Amino acid sequence: METNYDETEFVAYALGQMDLKILERKGNVFELENGFTLEVERKDLYKLSSEGWVISPFDDIGHLIDFVKKNTKSTYEG
Repeated sequence: METNYDETEFVAYALGQMDLKILERKGNVFELENGFTLEVERKDLYKLSSEGWVISPFDDIGHLIDFVKKNTKSTYEG
């Protein structure tokens, strides 16, 4: 049985579950807050950039989300 797994849909779901706001989505590219851009290159390979500069490739969406959250100013901080 063949399944049609879509990595970009998984990433969109993961970002939403982790409360990261997607400003814009163009195919496999997600524009996030604070100048971050996430590109899904293939299953388990993601390119993160900030304001046009590539930060790093990630092979784990959880680690990528943690990195973005740690490097994003929280609106909840006093």
